[in-house]
Amino acid sequence: MMNFETKYLIRWGIPGWVFILFTYVTYLSYGKRFFLGNEFTVTQLLGIMVSLGFVGIVLGYLMHQMYFSVNWIFSKQSSKIMQKMLNIIKDKEKIEGIDEYRFEHHKAYFMFEYHWQKQLLQLDSEQRDYITERYRYMLTTIHGLGALLVSIVSSILSVSVLIFLYGHNAFSSVMIILLIYLGFSVWKGFCYYSENLIYFQANFINAFHNKELRKPDGERVENE
Repeated sequence: MMNFETKYLIRWGIPGWVFILFTYVTYLSYGKRFFLGNEFTVTQLLGIMVSLGFVGIVLGYLMHQMYFSVNWIFSKQSSKIMQKMLNIIKDKEKIEGIDEYRFEHHKAYFMFEYHWQKQLLQLDSEQRDYITERYRYMLTTIHGLGALLVSIVSSILSVSVLIFLYGHNAFSSVMIILLIYLGFSVWKGFCYYSENLIYFQANFINAFHNKELRKPDGERVENE
């Protein structure tokens, strides 16, 4: 099984590697040979590839942070998500703190997350493990797609700069079209998984409130 460090290195690296790949391949299409050329030995080329791998991880991590800051910290995305879930949840009054922080969308969302975690802790391990693993998978996929979208947008900008500096060629035009298509596909996937998670979480909260799930001792969940 992949260990913690490897999973996160790959997750952070993919957006950075995508950016490097599209930018550098487009750069090479203009006949440039900066960084890679015939004068390098195999050992030197391997060293450069390893270095680019680490650079990609750093870039990918920064792109993850850009995604979080744009989509969560400096926006009202948490408020929009919570409102969609509240439209599905039937007994909203059982979620403490929502009304108290209704004008502070981040704090209201924190209270919502607290309620979600509190309900999970009352389940037996089998049910809790299934819900948390499914929740983790969808949330990880959403964040991964969000960071990848930042990478693709950054790639479009970098390729556009190359086109501005060196002019159009057939390859750069193909790269722009491909990146736009990939960006649209990633955006649709991001929206799909985001909506899926909203319904998943909201409907399980309804199940918690309706006492449809079991406590560790086999009894029904009681909402305190």
